[in-house]
Amino acid sequence: MVTYVLHLLAPDEAVKACGWYETYREKQKKICEKAKIEFKDQPTRVHRMVYATQGGISDKALEELGVDVGDAHKKLRFVVDELSKYTHVRPGTLIQGDDAVAVFMEDTLDAMIRFLGAVWDVRTAIVDVVSEHANDLAGDALTESVVQELDELSTHTMVDEVIADNIQIVKIGPNQLELDVRGTVYVELNYGSGADFRRGDGASMRDKYPFSVKMTAAVTDLKPVIAGPVRVDNSSFFE
Repeated sequence: MVTYVLHLLAPDEAVKACGWYETYREKQKKICEKAKIEFKDQPTRVHRMVYATQGGISDKALEELGVDVGDAHKKLRFVVDELSKYTHVRPGTLIQGDDAVAVFMEDTLDAMIRFLGAVWDVRTAIVDVVSEHANDLAGDALTESVVQELDELSTHTMVDEVIADNIQIVKIGPNQLELDVRGTVYVELNYGSGADFRRGDGASMRDKYPFSVKMTAAVTDLKPVIAGPVRVDNSSFFE
């Protein structure tokens, strides 16, 4: 199960595309050349743990985020090494006794949970870093150009405020992150022309609607950019 999860979260080609893996590759090539042995370009379990946790984000950048995943990696490496001993059953290799088996399984599951917790911690830290910029980008996208779902609601729709309060890390890849940004746009709906308002015949009302937008950010600077159109759900207006 542990091996399957690691391979699922960290495919070979994705790991090999990371800048930190390239550094490892070049270093290992030189070591193998000096020792006159063949270099096997194959990610290790440690590499898979690193990728599953931080994708292509460097250790330095992770440190700047204030996240320490070392203990979680160390514990998972230990239990994986222990599990490997029991892959091929032969005399003297089995854990003896129900209590010993139970303890070993508890340790294994605890290590896996800690590891997945580290994955979550990294994503949470990234959200904290990108949230303000993502909110500003969403606000600009909704105010600088008229979004059809808002424009069709009144003669002149004005955006009052945009709050992006639900940011999800969809994926951390070798080169960039994919973000799903959701929130609420507060608007003023105006009905009538300027002349209508001057005569007192115009009308205004305020409302709010949920919005969503896709963003990406390079792993080198974690600065988000808009990666698709802003979608506004105006269905509540017509209910």
